[in-house]
Amino acid sequence: MEAEDVSKAEDRAEDPDFKNEGQSDVAQPDFPCGGDCKSPTALWEVLERKFLEYQQLACTSPAEHQKSLLSVLPLFLKAWEHSVGIIHFPSLARLAEDVSNQLAQEIHKALVGKPAEQARAAAGQLLRWKGDEDQDGYLLLKSVFVLTGTDSETLGKVAESGLPTLLLQCLYLFFVFPLEKDEVFENDVQVQRMFVQMLLNICSESQGLEGLLSGNELKSLVIATTCLQEQSCCFWKEPTFCVLRAISRAQNLSIIQYLQTMDCIKISLQNLSRLADSLSAPELSEAVSLILGFVKDSYLVSSALLLEFENGEGYPLLLKVLLRYEGLTQSEVDSHLEELFDLVVWLTTCGKSELKVFDSITYPQLEGFKFHHEASGVTVKNLQAFQVLQNVFHKASNSILCTKVLLAIRTMWSWNARNFFLLEWTLQPISQFVEMVPLKPAQVQIHFFQLLEALVFELHYVPHEILGKVQRLIKENPEPLCTLVALQSVLRIASADPLFTDIFRDSGLLGLLLAQLRKHAKILRKSGSKESTPSVQDPERELTCVMLKTVVTLLKGSVRNAVVLKDHGMVPFIKIFLDNEWYRGASLSILEQLSVINAEEYMSIIVGALCSSTQEELQLKLDLLKSLLRILENPKGRAAFRISSGFNGLLSLLSDLEGSLQDPPLQMWGIVIPSQTLDLILHTLCAVSAALHLDPVNGDFFKRNGLFEKLAEDLCLLGCFGALEEEGAPLNSWEDKKPRPFADLLSMAFSSAGSFPPKIQSCLQILSFLDDMVSGTLHLRRDLKESPRAKQEAVVDAQDEEASSDPQGNFEQWPDLDERIPLKQESSKNQPPTFHAP
Repeated sequence: MEAEDVSKAEDRAEDPDFKNEGQSDVAQPDFPCGGDCKSPTALWEVLERKFLEYQQLACTSPAEHQKSLLSVLPLFLKAWEHSVGIIHFPSLARLAEDVSNQLAQEIHKALVGKPAEQARAAAGQLLRWKGDEDQDGYLLLKSVFVLTGTDSETLGKVAESGLPTLLLQCLYLFFVFPLEKDEVFENDVQVQRMFVQMLLNICSESQGLEGLLSGNELKSLVIATTCLQEQSCCFWKEPTFCVLRAISRAQNLSIIQYLQTMDCIKISLQNLSRLADSLSAPELSEAVSLILGFVKDSYLVSSALLLEFENGEGYPLLLKVLLRYEGLTQSEVDSHLEELFDLVVWLTTCGKSELKVFDSITYPQLEGFKFHHEASGVTVKNLQAFQVLQNVFHKASNSILCTKVLLAIRTMWSWNARNFFLLEWTLQPISQFVEMVPLKPAQVQIHFFQLLEALVFELHYVPHEILGKVQRLIKENPEPLCTLVALQSVLRIASADPLFTDIFRDSGLLGLLLAQLRKHAKILRKSGSKESTPSVQDPERELTCVMLKTVVTLLKGSVRNAVVLKDHGMVPFIKIFLDNEWYRGASLSILEQLSVINAEEYMSIIVGALCSSTQEELQLKLDLLKSLLRILENPKGRAAFRISSGFNGLLSLLSDLEGSLQDPPLQMWGIVIPSQTLDLILHTLCAVSAALHLDPVNGDFFKRNGLFEKLAEDLCLLGCFGALEEEGAPLNSWEDKKPRPFADLLSMAFSSAGSFPPKIQSCLQILSFLDDMVSGTLHLRRDLKESPRAKQEAVVDAQDEEASSDPQGNFEQWPDLDERIPLKQESSKNQPPTFHAP
């Protein structure tokens, strides 16, 4: 065989579907044509002459007649090859009749009177390409292969010869009896390709298809695929399934009647049920998919095969086959399982009428929800088929199987939203799955709760009963990781719409979470452990975090829920969570929500926590101050701050920092870097500024109680203020003695390229804080690295906005720098300067 022909055969051998990509794609061995190669037109003319000569020999003996026909075929194939598959031959129908009759006779002669295995060997020998030896069978095979790819009339002549039945019989022998040798040659692949394509061409025409039904060959082949797979020939397995699928796709009423009369579906199901435990899962699912393919392809013509499938215990078989994949791993997933799942999903749509269900919608529902009664889109009609999927989820523990069931359900919802209601109001799959999900792998749990969320986010439906079961799962906590996934899903759902703040309160979820948090708080208090190791995964810690976040979500915008939390006596327990950084953010959010109904209680908690925090708990102090700043944005918060001794608390926080900015700092501050201290000072002064801003009562209180002077004292005790020469540092120790405006010095103090000594830099930064505080804008500043100059434009805008919103000016604007009263310097070097209030 030529190298090009071998390459073509190998390429086509890789195609598992044996698709007809054109007759010329099959390898073309050269045949002698007697003389030099001519143009295609000349070749056809020569062929026409030779064929007329052949026809005139009709009175000769059969042997001479056959020899004469075989002498014409090489010329026919050569002309076909040179015409790139285009045939210009007037006597094509007659040639097809004679060639197909001759091939049918040769095959019949090879098979008749022989045992099956000998018949298989004889058929293979007849059709094999044998090089320079006798190749009559191959010539006939290739010629018929070419002829079946031409037109309907020619294909009809082939069908009339009885060849389709004989080819199907050969295919049965090739599939059932393995090759004597393990090695497969290129010539074998070429013969197989032509043989299978010939059958596919025959299946494409109704006349050819009828020819396949004249005997028992199709029945034998179908049944063989369901009971003889272990002994079958691997080389011919895929071609056999390919031909049978083509017959299935070409379904007409004759095929359906044939399969019914021959009991093909019934016998196949019996065979597969008997072998379900012995065959491998892929082999079993491939055979079942083939049989179910006949059912699916025939359904639009007639539901008879579906009825046979159902009466033949097809649904229990499907369940058994799917559960055979229980031990499957992700790397072992095969296409047969995918195909079988698709077929089961299709089965759910088979039925004559819509399912009848009563409207059982529970209210309240989301604003966008609308229950559609009309049948828009494909709906589920076959509950038996769906129960196969439902039972797979019930019985399987395999992640792949369970996930595929959930994805199948999601697909049905995408067809038509009504499918959720049709299924849930009949078989309650999702409600039942909630109870089983803790027993499933983690990946399945995630997919299940994503499915639950799709009801809310895509169908805009609130499944009250299902959410009630999820709530029970959270309460019972059978598997901590599953409970965590469930609560995370509830958190996302609760965040979707304010309606859920009422739904989850009325369902008891809020009370359940508060009770659980109370238990966790008691455990935390008893253990005395304030922090957890960040790198270590702790499901209980993560669960507590999600509980707190869920409570935060349920409190947002709901005074009633805040009252519920307070009535449960949860405030002391929420305070316990403040000590742990994992829980602090959510705990502060809860307390901030409570400030809506009792701002004084919130302030007393925050101020008390600030005052009781230790020197090492800088992050706790910062988090408390940031929370405090959020509450000081409203008038009620500022009034509660004053009543709760907030000013004294913040000033005591500053006094606790005594010596922290010395150079070197006091021993107790040795491990704290100056930037951390300055960040704490910034947020403390921000809180003071926010409490005074737009609040004349607080300003008057601060002035009357001498708190300006107290503030100055606490700042000077930080250690960065004082006379340099008295501390032993000479005045000329800096090279840069150029006079600069105060604003430039402040900008340089926040620059990474600044050349100030640490104490001077800290001093200038604090003076910048005070300058912003005097202008009433410090509380707008949140970042220590933010330069005052960069903030200037935002400050001006803020002041303009405040002035326009308060034209009466209900507070006294502090004077500009050049108008302020000079600071009075005390005699002692350690005494702080005195601030004079306006």
